[in-house]
Amino acid sequence: MPKLDFTRDEVEGKAGGKKPWTRQREFSEEIDPEDMADTAAIYARAAGEAANTGELAEEATRLGEDSGGLDGASLVDGEGRIEETARGLQGNGADMDEVVTRLVQAMNRAIDAESDVHDEIYAPAGLEKKYTDHLQDAVDEWNGWQGALEGAVAEANNSGAVSGTVAVSVTHNGRTINADQAQSGGGYVYSLPDSLAAEIREKHLDRAADSAESAYDEITDHIDAYRQRLMEYGTELQSLGYDLAGPLGLWTTEGQAEYAAEKLEEELAKENPDQRLIAMYTQGLSGIVDAIYGDSANPGDPLRDLTEEERAYLDTFFSGVNAETLASLGTKIEGWDETKRNIANGITMLADPELGGYDPSTEDGRAAMPEIVRRFVYDYENGRMWPGEASGTTDADGFREELQLFNGFGDIMSHGTLEPAEAFAGDMANAALDIQARAGVQQGLGIYADEQVPNTGSSGLLTAVSRNTEASAGLLNDADFRDEFLGQWWQDSTGAARLISAGTSIPEGMDHNDPEARQYVEAAFNVLADAPDNGRFILGEGGPQDGPMALDHANLQRAISDTSLEYMDMLSKGSERTEFNASTDGREFTDENLHGRDYLYSFELNGDDRRALFSLMNASDEQVRQDFFEGVGAWQEATAYNAFLRDEAGGRPEQSSTFQDIGRVAGTVQYVQRVETSDDSSKLQFTSYGAISTAASLANTLIDFGKGNAITSLGAYGITEGLRYTLPDGAAAHKQAQWDAVNFGDNTVRAIVADAAIRADYEGAGDYELPDVSSPNVDHDDLRRATLDVEGASYDQYRDALVEGYDDAVYNDATAN
Repeated sequence: MPKLDFTRDEVEGKAGGKKPWTRQREFSEEIDPEDMADTAAIYARAAGEAANTGELAEEATRLGEDSGGLDGASLVDGEGRIEETARGLQGNGADMDEVVTRLVQAMNRAIDAESDVHDEIYAPAGLEKKYTDHLQDAVDEWNGWQGALEGAVAEANNSGAVSGTVAVSVTHNGRTINADQAQSGGGYVYSLPDSLAAEIREKHLDRAADSAESAYDEITDHIDAYRQRLMEYGTELQSLGYDLAGPLGLWTTEGQAEYAAEKLEEELAKENPDQRLIAMYTQGLSGIVDAIYGDSANPGDPLRDLTEEERAYLDTFFSGVNAETLASLGTKIEGWDETKRNIANGITMLADPELGGYDPSTEDGRAAMPEIVRRFVYDYENGRMWPGEASGTTDADGFREELQLFNGFGDIMSHGTLEPAEAFAGDMANAALDIQARAGVQQGLGIYADEQVPNTGSSGLLTAVSRNTEASAGLLNDADFRDEFLGQWWQDSTGAARLISAGTSIPEGMDHNDPEARQYVEAAFNVLADAPDNGRFILGEGGPQDGPMALDHANLQRAISDTSLEYMDMLSKGSERTEFNASTDGREFTDENLHGRDYLYSFELNGDDRRALFSLMNASDEQVRQDFFEGVGAWQEATAYNAFLRDEAGGRPEQSSTFQDIGRVAGTVQYVQRVETSDDSSKLQFTSYGAISTAASLANTLIDFGKGNAITSLGAYGITEGLRYTLPDGAAAHKQAQWDAVNFGDNTVRAIVADAAIRADYEGAGDYELPDVSSPNVDHDDLRRATLDVEGASYDQYRDALVEGYDDAVYNDATAN
């Protein structure tokens, strides 16, 4: 008997990539119905012990690990399905019961799907039966030909026609072929040609492959229907607070990831994708985040690492979605934050080696990253925004399309909530700067006017980076990065602003003298010291002001303003040097009793650098400028108020240096606003830093500046609002400004300090009252006389320190005390 049989693997190989036996086996392993009842038993116990639905998966995981599995036989009916009404599955509340009901339904749907898929192979009329039938059909056909051969030879012998020169024809099922003949023992023997056996085998193998394809399609329909329903259950469970990445594991299998990616790809390709479906297809990503971080929308510290199964889910999901299709989620779809958050968080987990993801600092780690990450973070210089190696040129249309896709990727990453690992954060930040710089060459490529594409993707990446405050501080402390960062023109400076805020603000819960705080204080120093040198870029001078490439630096300027206000205590000091100082032994303070606090890490700017920083703020966006100088006024009042409280408390009674610093800041403000800028015709109209524009609605609002738990009100803003006046026009402006600054410019700060003394009731100052400057019957001379009365009665020594600091700054003395 020739070789007529064929294996199941050979059938699957002929079935056009459709492998029904393999898929059935893998799906059965994925569902594992024999283990399902024991899983149900674990949930039955957990439902009674978990405090809420959010803890159900966590409690089930713990019970499964502790017990090594529980016997679920009592929860299974005669058909192997979980009993939905089993008493052991009742929880401790309506939501818990609803969650358990949905979990049981999901388990039973999985069991049913596994059974349906199994039947497509092993039912009496299933593929396995068809396979053996095809094998038998091949044997039967061969035997039919063999019988026909024997009949033909017998007929030829009977007729005497058989000889070495006569061919024997064999006919079977309407087809005739010639038999092979060979001499043997003085006679001839006849046989069927070898090619016939191969032909018969191939024909029945093809028919078996057809059966396999049909079975595969049926199996696919069963599995797809199951996966779609499972996702719907997942949506309901997540809305009830359940973490999908629990021990049941149905939502985070590789098969589920493959299906989710395929459906997401299909939906995003539509003209109007369904938002509900898009979110549902990314629920597995959020389920993993929920399980590890507690809540994907508001994550805490990771509770555990990624499991191998979870990383496999992430790998499978991202390998199943085309990079351009995924980027389109950010380019053509506004909003949909939940889906973008899920995708960004999935990428962030994969790029975190400490969590169990890949290490992007290695070549293998970068190669394992999702395609969209490789394209826009690691291989962008080989993309369409850079010249090709062969041509040496950049295609304009390709440039625009690639930048639009990058913008989409950046938008997606900006919606993440997880802190990126340090290496990945640094890589994203460097990519953001390189592409931001590259975006400015469009005109040179022949892309003009409205055809130009603004780069918003870099802002998105920097926003993602800013979630890692430590990495942000490290980047700002890197001189090369900082120089490139501050020397950019941004169409969207939101991400740059967030990076500054994250890298310079000491995180909540961290003491300013903790060793970890050093990097943030140092980053603040580096940004504030270097910002004026990059003022042309920060102010957007010389850059496009309209059209698609119009610069938007207000957020960047505001971040520098906020950092300045946050570290105003250090900026207020008089110094000949500009430097950062750190304790060498962790015990010796670099600044002792600076406005009532001791510092292990601090910095100082000399007078020239402080004035340069304030001048930068004075030239910033008008709202940023106004808010900065209003913030300075608030700092002055809060600092004075707290100094008065400390003096009366007796712990650190000598506060002269504090009032000298307050005066120095006021003098710096006066200098940059009245003296330094008076030659600029656009600055001739002097606006005091005093009043908040919404003072009326904020009349009783309190601002806490964190100084000794003291709270300052907005009272001083009302005072300074009344001190606004106009400089004279013409050539006399500069001379007049300097004269006024020396002789009358300290009126505002002295009134602010007097108001603080009254509110603190320092040395009986509470008995005094400053006039209401909003009244038409009150002028600044009235306010000045009232201020002098309070000073003379309560704190003449501090008044002298205040005036001394003020005069030092106005007289442009870089060596002020």
